[in-house]
Amino acid sequence: MAAGAARKLTRSLELRHVFALSTGAMLSSGLFLLPGLAAAKAGPAAIVAYLLAGTLAIPAMLSVAELSTALPKAGGTYYFLERALGPAVGTVAGFGTWLSLILKDAFAMVGMSAYLVLIVDVDGTTLALVLIGLFTLVNVVGSKASASVQLVMVAFILVVMAWFLVGGFWEIRSNGIDSSRLDPFFTSGWSGVLAVTGLVFVSYGGLTKVASAAEEVEDPSHRIPLGMMLSLGVATLLYTLGVLVAVVVVPPEILHEDLAPIHTAAVAVLPTAGVWLVVLAALAAFASAVNAGILAAARYPMAMARDGLLPARLGGLSRYGTPAVGVVITGAMIALVVVAFDAEAIAKLASAFVLLTLGMVNLAVLVLRASRIVSYAPAFRTPFYPFTQFAGIAVSVLLISQLGLVPLVFIGIVTVVAWVWHHLYATPRTNRAGAIRHVFERWGEGVDRGLDREMSAAMAGHGLRGDDDYAGLIARAAVLSVSSGTDIAEAAERVSTVISDRIGLSADLVSDQFLETGSLWIQPSDDHPTATPVALFEAIDDDQLVIVRAAAGIRIPAAWGGSGERVNALFFLAGTAANPGRSLRLAGELAGYLHGGARLIGSAGTEAEVKSALLPGVTLRQYTLLPEGHDVGLIGERVGDIEWLDGVELASVTRFGVSMPIDADLVLEPDDQLTLLGPDAVMPVAGQPAPLVPVRP
Repeated sequence: MAAGAARKLTRSLELRHVFALSTGAMLSSGLFLLPGLAAAKAGPAAIVAYLLAGTLAIPAMLSVAELSTALPKAGGTYYFLERALGPAVGTVAGFGTWLSLILKDAFAMVGMSAYLVLIVDVDGTTLALVLIGLFTLVNVVGSKASASVQLVMVAFILVVMAWFLVGGFWEIRSNGIDSSRLDPFFTSGWSGVLAVTGLVFVSYGGLTKVASAAEEVEDPSHRIPLGMMLSLGVATLLYTLGVLVAVVVVPPEILHEDLAPIHTAAVAVLPTAGVWLVVLAALAAFASAVNAGILAAARYPMAMARDGLLPARLGGLSRYGTPAVGVVITGAMIALVVVAFDAEAIAKLASAFVLLTLGMVNLAVLVLRASRIVSYAPAFRTPFYPFTQFAGIAVSVLLISQLGLVPLVFIGIVTVVAWVWHHLYATPRTNRAGAIRHVFERWGEGVDRGLDREMSAAMAGHGLRGDDDYAGLIARAAVLSVSSGTDIAEAAERVSTVISDRIGLSADLVSDQFLETGSLWIQPSDDHPTATPVALFEAIDDDQLVIVRAAAGIRIPAAWGGSGERVNALFFLAGTAANPGRSLRLAGELAGYLHGGARLIGSAGTEAEVKSALLPGVTLRQYTLLPEGHDVGLIGERVGDIEWLDGVELASVTRFGVSMPIDADLVLEPDDQLTLLGPDAVMPVAGQPAPLVPVRP
């Protein structure tokens, strides 16, 4: 993967932003608009439909969380499906998911219009179009600004809705329940409940929106799953309790015709100030849904353009670091839908595409797991695999069948159009096959080796976890220098000999593994370009790094993933297939340092200086335990009995070229080479004894 000069999305979204984006995308029309329509079709059992929909969304949520932690890239659901099922399905999924988000956002604008007329005597549609333009502008300016706005709005909505629920249940407790409003409970039987469950499923469609912004989330491995789980729990609780209050306190003949049902319920249970706050909360909810929707939806054209499925202009970033063209087109499409369709039609169409997409997401997890691609290493894995995924697919099929003929026809039309577009435009511009080819490898299908490399690069974006020993990796590294005229194949042969001695595999097998299945990340630089070849091995327990320096440069041919460019240093990382996520995160951390500090590698004179350049803010010293040396007192000592100065760490012990496992019982021997790390203030200058705690007399 070559790091070019193009602008990149920045990781600026924290857990609170993930929660706000996901929750804000759900708490809009599903709560403030849809309960009346749902109750008209299912009666009081609409309460059950909302609870059932939230429960049935769990398999898809878990699958999206797994995929997001394996592939934290812009484009979210599209990206997962394209890489798992191939470009043809990816094109259909990209268009379909983008359209479902547009429909859901348009549904929110319909709801906003219904609440706006409660405040001002103005044409709601016109004002909704103005607001679409406003949120389009916000998302052009930047995702963190957008997410920060989202956070404020979601906090306000939750506080107001908490007041509404307390007031509602106090009213019910004080005056009792009019049983006539709950009898009969199942007005249309369980078939009616299932039909309404499919209708209200759009309420949970925003759950996965944050996946499209995964490339901008700090520590996506933890924050995306946790944020989505919190969002689903909060949304399901608010939906179920909010609809319960509305059904109990609002007469059915009013509720069934009401496009502002929570406002009507608030009039019955809250003082005037509370009613107005509910209206404002509803408007904030609709606004937050559109805001989050535009942020998420705009990433789909960008991701598809990156892959050659749409014109390249849609894949560019503005000077604000956002996909401005995609944002503007998405805003325009939302406006078009608002003008062209009514509320129920939009809800059914949006739910149909949400269900279709989530069913395919579950299928993607099945395919990626079955592909056995070693770099598919999600930090979060779906429990009860594969039963969770099969259940999710069954849910999608069942609920889509309950929505009627029109959504099915609409899905068919969009699928055909997307397929034709892929055949005419995208096929000449793509050469990927998707992970599904790996599943069929035993039948002679050609696999997509580039996919493995791409997944490796995606995993590198996760950042380090607490038990990822980056300092130890650098400390254990071997440093080689090669003469002018050396090519990468020759360098790999030398590296393979070193790694072979450490892991017990033949040098030829090591070299072949780097060439055939490895990833290559090139770090361009005006004065010291570098490259990081990465390969995963079954025989490795601890990650191994070999650094190769060449002042004259080493050419990277196409066979190794380059294009003939020269680099001044190669960082061969041999990772472990048993824990590929850790290996790839370490590679990403290394690449991050090389991106800005490679020049220090070139100017370093000694092995210790090379390693110190890769450990900013830390001093590295190497000590050889010679019988006549300064540190002879360490010979024969247990590592667990040695007291180092505060902040000093024993990073590695090398014995006759072999890195020793460091534990408390390791006894140091003559000629052992110790690598110590510590803060500048306590580390001695080179040539002085090791930084031990002084022995008191």
